[in-house]
Amino acid sequence: MKEKIFLNRYHHLKRWVPGLFRPCTYAILLKGGLLFTSLLTASLQVSAQDTASNKITSLPDVFKMAVANSVQLKIAAQNADLARQVTSVRELDKLPSVSTKIDYGYISNADIWTPSFSKHLVAPIPHQYTDFSVIAGEIIFKGNLVNNNLRRSTIEEQIAQLNVDKNTTDIKFLVAAQYLDIYRLIDQRKVFSSNLKLARYRLKNIQTMQKQGMVTQNDVLRTTLTISDLQLAIRQIDDNIVIQNRHLNMVTGQPDTNSLAPDTTLLEKKIDQQSMSYFIQSGYSGNHDLKIAGSQKKVAELNVKIAGSDRYPELSLFTGTDLQRPYTYSDPKEDVFYNVWEAGISLKYNISSIYQSPRKIKAAKIQLEETSSAETLTRQKMEVAISTAYIKYTEAQEDLRTYEHDLGAAEENYRIVEKKYFNQLALLTDILDAATTKLEAELKVTNAKVNTIYTYYQLLQSTGNIN
Repeated sequence: MKEKIFLNRYHHLKRWVPGLFRPCTYAILLKGGLLFTSLLTASLQVSAQDTASNKITSLPDVFKMAVANSVQLKIAAQNADLARQVTSVRELDKLPSVSTKIDYGYISNADIWTPSFSKHLVAPIPHQYTDFSVIAGEIIFKGNLVNNNLRRSTIEEQIAQLNVDKNTTDIKFLVAAQYLDIYRLIDQRKVFSSNLKLARYRLKNIQTMQKQGMVTQNDVLRTTLTISDLQLAIRQIDDNIVIQNRHLNMVTGQPDTNSLAPDTTLLEKKIDQQSMSYFIQSGYSGNHDLKIAGSQKKVAELNVKIAGSDRYPELSLFTGTDLQRPYTYSDPKEDVFYNVWEAGISLKYNISSIYQSPRKIKAAKIQLEETSSAETLTRQKMEVAISTAYIKYTEAQEDLRTYEHDLGAAEENYRIVEKKYFNQLALLTDILDAATTKLEAELKVTNAKVNTIYTYYQLLQSTGNIN
């Protein structure tokens, strides 16, 4: 019965740390255990020294590095710069359009025929031809087309900036998740190191009891196996810390070999407790997806107005001057420069807009309805995301309180069972079972602490307010 309990706890511990246990024979363990233990102890000391030498980096500092070096944010910022430039170009549409032209060349004599082509005459013309003109014009009215195009461009610029803000929030959440993963792994390493130290102390006492004939070699082997499993778990955690650091370095633009030491006071900071309605209201004002959807709806509204502007005539002012040589309106033609200028009002109407505009307006209205529905859907998704994140956050807090209570019970249980074992009132399987339970409880508390912060940042991301 005791063996069955031990095996159940053994397999349960394997689920907590994948790859923690591997098959090995007692003979291999006895022959290589001492050498492996000494080498691994030395490597752990070096690793601990390296970790201690790392500069502690707070999460806000990591945010700054990610925002400054993220390639994704640079692309979004370039799109925003492009949108601003397009707006500045649209503003020029309010200014008069000015064009100039100069022609210089050869002009032939004039050939003249009678209507029946029976007679032909040649009228001499000065052959040097010059024409210089300047024309200026300004649209006065076109169904407010110029202003609507400028407003649309301004809103598209706002959308581009909102995409920058959205990408910034997403990058910060990604960085926070990776940062907390490193924090979680470091805390797990502390838990396994503490249990490794405890297991070695237990092994030392068991070896003393073996010399006194109080326990068998089987107890020594099982305890040694536990120590080996803990050592392997620590090595795997160290490897995962290196991997997570490299992922974080890629986002923050740091050297690949940089090793980050998380701020140990992060989990100790108090978080203001707010209601779900508070976060939902915060999402209405801060959620980037909702802002983008609202801006796209405004663009669709302007598209309806722009499509309708084709139904209106175009009224504009114009002025120009034209300097020419030779003068061809006299006989004989004169080789002189002459200049004329003009100014007036131009009225133009596109007759085809009578049957084109209704279809354009209908298409623009369909797009408006689509963006309006998309805005409603985005609002609903945001509300669901915030409520889900809030529930997960409160659940993480409750889990932490439960696991902390369970940890106290597991530690007390281990203390009692250990005392009974060394007084020969319990079997080794009992103490191994108690040690496994304590290890599981410590890992649960560690994960729950980090999960509380993670779900809080997930809640902030859904509102669009990660600082």
